[in-house]
Amino acid sequence: MGAWKQFTNRDVTITSFIADKGFSFASGSITGSENGINFYEGLNVNYSSSTNAQSGFEYSSSVNSIYNSAKQLYYKNYLSSSIGDYANTGSIVPGVTREDDVLQGPVNGTLYDNYLQSTLLQKRYFPTGSNERISTISIPTYLYGEKIVPYTFELELSDTFNVRFPGGLLLKDDGDGNIISGSEGITVGQIFYSHGIAVLTTHSCQLIGATVNAFPQRIDNMQVRFSSSLTIHEQQYRCTILENEFNVSTNPTLLTQSIAGALNTSYYDFTTGSFFEPYVTCVGLYNGNQDLVAVGKLSFPLPISQFTDTTIVVNYDV
Repeated sequence: MGAWKQFTNRDVTITSFIADKGFSFASGSITGSENGINFYEGLNVNYSSSTNAQSGFEYSSSVNSIYNSAKQLYYKNYLSSSIGDYANTGSIVPGVTREDDVLQGPVNGTLYDNYLQSTLLQKRYFPTGSNERISTISIPTYLYGEKIVPYTFELELSDTFNVRFPGGLLLKDDGDGNIISGSEGITVGQIFYSHGIAVLTTHSCQLIGATVNAFPQRIDNMQVRFSSSLTIHEQQYRCTILENEFNVSTNPTLLTQSIAGALNTSYYDFTTGSFFEPYVTCVGLYNGNQDLVAVGKLSFPLPISQFTDTTIVVNYDV
């Protein structure tokens, strides 16, 4: 049994805030089913080639698809120039005469939308030769939320990962979408924060995916660290009980013994006196269809005052 009351707009407050959470994975936990971070090898081969093998762990794809997907999504505008290929994108607003025509908008712009992570001029390199390789690191959405927080991505390889990195390797993002080799300070690829994708294209780092897929045990010599970002909407409901409301308890144990075959609506005498104060122990929130969507349990029974308003604040995050 319960008592009902309709909320008004002033009773409800919705506040949004961004929550970040750091993650650190090592060895087998990186690619395990619980976390599912994937390392893909991309290879520039024909789709029908016998070398177009599968790559990946929990989810796999052909090496040709990995290569061409990264090329189309992130590097199509950087194949002939490391700073991007530009085209005239200005729009002409016709005037009364030709002399009155006005050119609006940027005169030069990129040919393709390649998910720039910064307003700064970004240099990107993508190998286009036959049998060229890339490495793609894919982080699942349920780990990175809305995006990877800039400056937080790190990929660390121990000195036993591969003979190409005898002293080990530490890769970090620079906050502007570039993956930087910590020891050499050079750009070895890009990270796309809102996609949870990192692509390594140069300086032997493009072979990391191929190494991991050929020798899965090498994952034991790796660590991946990053922070996720997620917008949380905190909803606050102010449940106000006026001094003249809910002054009768709905607890069925206060009803007198029922008579067989009859509906009992009679309360014990002590519950009808002016001194009697009902207690509230639980608040339920219902939608427009009267479906229960949230329940708030009080830590102890709260008496409803007969002389002043009682307000219960319910907070929950979605």
